[in-house]
Amino acid sequence: MINKDVGSGGSMAAKCRAFSLLALSVLVCAPGSWSQSRPNVRIVTDVELVQIPVTVFDDKGALATNLDKSDFLLVEDGVEQHIIYCEKERETVSFVLLADLSSSMTKKIPFVQEATLSILDPVQSQAQYRDEFSVFGVGTRVQRLVPFTRDQQDLQRRLPLLLTPTNGSTALFDGIYWGVNAVNREAENKRRAVIIISDGGDNHSRYNLRETKRFLEEADVPVFAVMAGPSFDLPEIFTRREKKPNPFPGPQQKKTPLDNFPFQLPQKEYIGPAERRGPHNLKDLTEVTGGGVFTAHNLEDLPRIVRTIGQAVRYRYVLTYKPIVQAKSVVANGASKWHKIHIELRPKDKFSGYGIPYYKRGYSRME
Repeated sequence: MINKDVGSGGSMAAKCRAFSLLALSVLVCAPGSWSQSRPNVRIVTDVELVQIPVTVFDDKGALATNLDKSDFLLVEDGVEQHIIYCEKERETVSFVLLADLSSSMTKKIPFVQEATLSILDPVQSQAQYRDEFSVFGVGTRVQRLVPFTRDQQDLQRRLPLLLTPTNGSTALFDGIYWGVNAVNREAENKRRAVIIISDGGDNHSRYNLRETKRFLEEADVPVFAVMAGPSFDLPEIFTRREKKPNPFPGPQQKKTPLDNFPFQLPQKEYIGPAERRGPHNLKDLTEVTGGGVFTAHNLEDLPRIVRTIGQAVRYRYVLTYKPIVQAKSVVANGASKWHKIHIELRPKDKFSGYGIPYYKRGYSRME
């Protein structure tokens, strides 16, 4: 039992003992006393929760809205993970739209205008969900046409006047940098997405494909792209044409090297190397973000596809899990490791025809 009536001498002795113990503990724990022999390592004992947004389409091509966490199989680095949460609520979204207005898109501008407007919410939903939108025009230079706004009626009036052809080159990769940086710096909503309407060609950017892809891997913003036109079909210039008989046969003319080609050379239009690389560019860039490429084989399909993407972003599932760590790891200098993710629906028979085309296939984690 402690005596409450300790005199001044006892109090001083107690203070001295306490000071001695404190000094001893400082000497024992001083970092300089053994830092030279301790290796520079960091032991990982815990991992934060990981969230993976996914978009699911049913066997009819519509958004699947009736799934729960037991319907998903999620694997990280070959190990099945336990899904803690599966959220599927409609959320407010910050959208950035990149509209390609370069010379290769000149004839498609009316459809680009309609497609851009189709991302807007129905009037009845605007009061409940406060989506915001920003629009960039991509040509020889990237131009911000509309800063973030929630006034969708004003956008409907202004966009057809702003989205006009530039007859210039295409700085698409620069546009992606501008759009993603804008949404990360300025967007007010937690859920965000970038939508590109383009043929995918790039011939005037400061950044190259590899730099842009590396940037998107770290940006954590889903990027979707809509190919404007039948990009994967052979154009008319590569189609063999039937040779018509000469109704007025005459002396045989000397053949030129061009006569050996199975098609006629185009007189006015051609597909340059930038346009030929377009599908590959967009596929490569969007997949690392958890997005993807939609192809509008008919220009009239552009608005419908953009509208579908908008709904997929607004109503997507978010799977949350805590990665299973097989053993505690000791990693020098806090190295970062890429972890691969695979997601599918189960049982497969029940979800035959369903698809999960868009989710991030991996992420980087400090070990």
